Amino acid sequence: MNAPQIMLLMLLVATLRGQEKDFSKAYPFTERKPKTKIETAIDRLLPSIVKVQGASGFATIESSASGLIVSKRGHILTLDQVILQKGRTHVVLYDGSVHQAQLLPEDSKFGVRLLKIDPSEVAFGLLPVWPVVKSEPAWRTGQFVVSIGNCFRLAEFAEKMSVTFGIVVGRANTALRYRLSDVKYDGDLILTDACNNQGHYGGGLFDLNGNWLGINTRLLESTETNTMLSAALPARDLLPYLDDYVNDKAQPEVGAANLPVFTGLVLFQPAGRQSPPAYVDRVVADSPAAKAGLKSDDLIVRLDDYSIRTCKELGEVLKRYAPGKAVQVTYKRGESVLQVTLELAAEKQ
Repeated sequence: MNAPQIMLLMLLVATLRGQEKDFSKAYPFTERKPKTKIETAIDRLLPSIVKVQGASGFATIESSASGLIVSKRGHILTLDQVILQKGRTHVVLYDGSVHQAQLLPEDSKFGVRLLKIDPSEVAFGLLPVWPVVKSEPAWRTGQFVVSIGNCFRLAEFAEKMSVTFGIVVGRANTALRYRLSDVKYDGDLILTDACNNQGHYGGGLFDLNGNWLGINTRLLESTETNTMLSAALPARDLLPYLDDYVNDKAQPEVGAANLPVFTGLVLFQPAGRQSPPAYVDRVVADSPAAKAGLKSDDLIVRLDDYSIRTCKELGEVLKRYAPGKAVQVTYKRGESVLQVTLELAAEKQ
């Protein structure tokens, strides 16, 4: 007779004798409090990670995923998958409570989606992981990371999520087969050796201090090496999408914010299907850009918290601002990365 069978027999004997049962002694050990720095960070993060249960019905489609709480108003960030169906998507919080989820519009660029639950139905306060990353990401090749999610649906209700340790093994942005189609993701993917297994998709990637670095993608297949890769979308690149829907900025404002702005930047945009990086071709004299000191061949990489990777993105982000507003421009000149404040003007008629 093995140890578990002996324990069950002892409990049965205690029941028959009418004695009080202490179920905590039925396990070989009791859960201890976090001792190390990393254990404390993980313990703090676990209430911010949720289990997502959706529709399936197919043997090849796993009905579970993971998600990240990104606002105290009940917003949950996860990957946009086929299991997310209206009326059939539920979120399971850290305390085991189950909540019906409303589906918000997806982000087709990154393949993520926001869900929303009613915060008034939550017994404890929601602990969002965002906003944390407000500038450049705190990740680098060789850095130790932890990935948290519901691997293979091992955790049910109040059971704790799986945590895998690893390192950042590199970055990639092309030649990846993602969502069963070849795409060219024009930002950086964080590649790690912390495995993304089924159900882990949509979980979070964090550094050892508990800072949010990214959201776990599905396993990627490299078309160059024919290998499977675990990756995460950087949190910084998701800031515009989160800002739009978490802070209710998705709908264009009426009034001055809709007026086109003038910067004085003329970008280098050769003919082609894909928009090129936002290199400055020339600067209009006496324009806001000229007064800010921007010059030809500068590469615009960020406006405030918005990443700028192409000329098209620069134009789209500028639509969010009204004439008279000031924006912080991050740009690269040669080997130096610089910042300047740009005062936006009304577009000349």
